[in-house]
Formats: sequence, C-alpha cells, structure tokens
Amino acid sequence: MKLRFILCHPAPELYGERREGLLAAELRALGHDAAVLRAEAAAAPRVTQAEGGAPFFHFPSDAPGLQAHRQGSAAMVEWLRADAPDVALFKGMDYDIVAHCLEALDRARCRIGFVIGGTSIHPNLAAADFVLAESEWQAEAIARHLGHDLPAALLPKHIDWPAADAAHAEARAAEARLYDLCNVGGFEPRKNQAALAPLFPDCRIALIGDGGTRAAVAALAESHPTVHLTGQLPQPEALRVVAQSWLMAHASTWEGVPRAIVESLACGTPVVAHDFAIQSRFDTPAVRLVPAEEFLPTIRALLVDRPTLLALGEEARRYALERHGPGLLAPAAATLLALAQGGEA
Repeated sequence: MKLRFILCHPAPELYGERREGLLAAELRALGHDAAVLRAEAAAAPRVTQAEGGAPFFHFPSDAPGLQAHRQGSAAMVEWLRADAPDVALFKGMDYDIVAHCLEALDRARCRIGFVIGGTSIHPNLAAADFVLAESEWQAEAIARHLGHDLPAALLPKHIDWPAADAAHAEARAAEARLYDLCNVGGFEPRKNQAALAPLFPDCRIALIGDGGTRAAVAALAESHPTVHLTGQLPQPEALRVVAQSWLMAHASTWEGVPRAIVESLACGTPVVAHDFAIQSRFDTPAVRLVPAEEFLPTIRALLVDRPTLLALGEEARRYALERHGPGLLAPAAATLLALAQGGEA
C-alpha cells in the first residue's frame, strides 16, 4: 500500500512532526511504501530522509511570502497526481493546500485521513474516511460536527524519551528543583505568558522559548531577578529545565493537545492550564485544567504543598508512560494501517 503523509504547514524540516516521520518508517517496516511530503521556501524540489529512514519529499512553495495557511505548491500537487497514492494523510486541516491536493487525488480509490492537531473542526472533514486524533475529546467533537461516527484512533505524542528520562532522573530530589514554575512555548499573544506576571515577584520562574512578545514579557520581568527568560533551548536542555521545575504553568488561550504538556508529564512535572484552551480532558490529577479565574490561585495553592507536588510528579510520569510511552508508535502504525485499509481501529 502506498501511503503519503502531507504536512500542510510549510517548513524545511519536520520540527514538531517527527512523529509522522517515524510512523512512515514503521509502515515501511511493515512492507508498505510510506513517505512524507512538505512545501518549503525553495527554488526546486529535493529529497531527504526523515528520522527512521522514510523518504521526505520537499516541494517549492508557490508563494512563500504568504501566510502559511494560504500557501500552495503546484509541484507537490502534480507529483501527487502522478504518484497516485492509496492513502493520503493530511497533518493540518485549515490549509489551502489540502483542497489543492484533494483535487489531484483519485477519490474513488485513494482513502483520505487527517492527523488532527490544533484545528479539529473544518469543512475539509467532509473528505475524510478516517481521522487520527490526539484525544477522545477531539474524536467526539468530530462525530458531533459530522452527525455520525467517523473511524478514528488516538495517536500518542512523540516524546524524546531518553532526554526526558535523563532529565527526570537528575531532578527527582527536592533540592534539584531550581524553579517553582516553568512555561514552554513560542512567545506570541496566544501563548499568553504575560498572564504569569502576578507570580513574578515571589516565584522562581523559567520561561523557555522565543518570539514576538518576548520583549514585552521581559519588560514585565525586568525587576524580578528570579524570573529567567531562557530563549530557545536544545530539546534535552529544555526538558532538563522542565524537570527542575515544581510545576508547569501553561497559560495558552487556545491549543490542540499541547506536546509541551505531555513533555512536562514525562519529566515528572505536573501542569496547570486553562480548561477552555485544551482539546483534551486529561484523566489524571497531574494535569489541572481550570477556568481563567482559578488559574493563578490553583498555582499558588499547589506551590505551597510540596508533598502533593512530589506525588503528582510520580503520577505525571506514570500517565505519560502509559499514554505516550516509547513503545506505542509501532502499535499506532498498525492501527493507522487498519483504518487506511477500511477497517476499524
């Protein structure tokens, strides 16, 4: 079977989509022809290898100056038309390139799947034969939107488990916790790091990431020497800082199922986040999803209860290993294949 993962957000590398590359590698190990496709700002197509060895086809974007969701790639569309895959899996839904690619596929024989990220409801769902979601909440929301069940399976997040394990092992002792709070994410209005400013005077805080709103947050933190804006860190170092924190405060106002939350759990660091922002209902006390008015009070209450935080840290690791552990991608590939072949998860 010929399966193509189409990463709709233009970029030169996999970045957060390493999981899709590894799934393609698992499918190839099962004897199938699986590859990853993506547009980028470039003059000509090129081919590299994704992590795990699957082919990674890069195509020139037609208009790299446009907002990412509005970009297309005629080269990718024509390649797909000639390639005639049996299955096309789109990572991303609210992108113009989805409609462009769908037009090039033989819909009588090519099954269409969506790997759900931040956007779970969109008119493009009408083309779906199945979906790969990241939470039961997303799968149920899709069924409600369509008015009928759609074959669906849950995908684990891809975590750098060797780095998470090492970070957790180094930071298990209470004296290794250098920070009360951490936050991981790009600095943009949606990530809302400024909401943590009331905690700046009396908390040791690590804010990991970079972006357009960093300067404004840095100004809020300027008179508070225990607030550290680390900038972008290599993944092992970012996970080390997370593991050295008693709690992650995820202040974002809109997400899918954030990998930063699962990475925090993998490091043994519990999480507080806004309940209206997350497309999941984590069934573990290690993640507290609360209304906006309870966000800061919940953080303050937990920070003064170190024994509870230590227990929640152990629960966080248990949950992350059970739901997103290092051995779960191979079974996920087999489940994906069953859905692609028209079966059930």
